[in-house]
Amino acid sequence: MSNDKMQMGEQYEMVMPFFTHMGMPQAFGTHSLSLSGLRTSAGGRSTPDFSFQYMCGLSDRLGVNFRSDEFTTGNEAEVMFQYAAIRSMDGMSGISPMLEIEFPTRRSGSGVKTVIGFSSALAQKHGTFDGAFHYNLFERKFEGSIAYVCQTMPSFFPIVELIGTAELREMPTLDILAGPKFRTGKNSMVGIAYQTPISSRKDFGSRFILQFDLKW
Repeated sequence: MSNDKMQMGEQYEMVMPFFTHMGMPQAFGTHSLSLSGLRTSAGGRSTPDFSFQYMCGLSDRLGVNFRSDEFTTGNEAEVMFQYAAIRSMDGMSGISPMLEIEFPTRRSGSGVKTVIGFSSALAQKHGTFDGAFHYNLFERKFEGSIAYVCQTMPSFFPIVELIGTAELREMPTLDILAGPKFRTGKNSMVGIAYQTPISSRKDFGSRFILQFDLKW
């Protein structure tokens, strides 16, 4: 493997945000899996759920992502293709167009939907900014999120994310998520976070997240 690809592989093995897509696709031949336990409070009730995300690199610039944010209570899952159109020499920063297909997982789902957008990453010495922004052509809905992952100790990574939506004739939503991840092994991590709305429109009250990451 060349030095450039080794550097790129090291970057793509950096800590993933909790929910924000990484700005650059997975390195070719590598895989990542995130499993999350969720506890969401809304209307005086607390509901458990879990989510998963699997990513792999299909080529030098192309990656694929399979994801379900609410596997038990949700109606949809997604498959997303991400292409590193612009990237730095070390592969750590750049811009990646995305094509996402959302499909129903239950009869109550509303059919297949196409989502287009882009993601970006800006890597610095002690942390990385990741952002993802996309538009749902079926629902005419804009969704976006920004994350900052930093390293304060060798195995300790604080993370902050802003997650928002905007659609026609609806008030926008904006949530903040914060929490650390801890490295538990060479290719594994565990994280805990708290998410809460900060906008006038609130789709839920609060959410606790426990996430496990594995890379190979």
